[in-house]
Amino acid sequence: MILQANNVSKTFKKSGSASFHLEINHFQIRKGSFTAILGPNGSGKSTFLKIILDLLFADSGDISLMGTNHKQKQARAQVSYLPENFSFPENFTVKEMLHAFADLKETTPAQANQKISELADAFNVNYLNKKMKNLSKGMTQTAALMHTFLAEDQFYILDEPFNGLDAVQKKAIMDYIFRLQDEQNISILITTHILSDIDKTCDTLYLINDGRIINSASSNEIQDKFGSVESYYLNHFETKDPAIS
Repeated sequence: MILQANNVSKTFKKSGSASFHLEINHFQIRKGSFTAILGPNGSGKSTFLKIILDLLFADSGDISLMGTNHKQKQARAQVSYLPENFSFPENFTVKEMLHAFADLKETTPAQANQKISELADAFNVNYLNKKMKNLSKGMTQTAALMHTFLAEDQFYILDEPFNGLDAVQKKAIMDYIFRLQDEQNISILITTHILSDIDKTCDTLYLINDGRIINSASSNEIQDKFGSVESYYLNHFETKDPAIS
């Protein structure tokens, strides 16, 4: 099992307003799977991802990551993370930024160059020598995804990875992810508000609301019962008018 979380709780206390409470009773990801967590803004998606990575500390619960307690450094050695909000040195070129982060994984310059070229070809990137501060939103997001896939890891956690990307770019990135799954049996955990992007890609989907997992289903179950991820999502979250229900 790539990830297993049981009875994970975290409470944020805010003076003068209601506190937020995260309570994840059970969550798991199998090796080689493509899993999505879906839910409204503020439902706890990013909070849960940060707790998995030990960037936030849970009040209680057990999390096993890559077969090891998630607080152990080795548990995160083969994990890459793309946060929803990120920043890079503005005066670095894309290539300089990627080399700087490759050094953190103890990658040689030659290995880094080879991987950067591979990703640039796969992601249709022709601006490696452009400074980060001069990139468009879509270019910046693509550069961040290049950074995420720079190391050959086994588990990739992607928080809203398609922000600002057009349909062609999204397809190029998804094609690359599928190829990695076929060749290296990687596992993916993704959050997104763009439901059509994962309609036929994810093996398992979890719905989260107010800090709790309210439902989970396989893609086959969703297709059989709802026809699409969007219908599945709206069935659980869309506000219904009592006058017509």
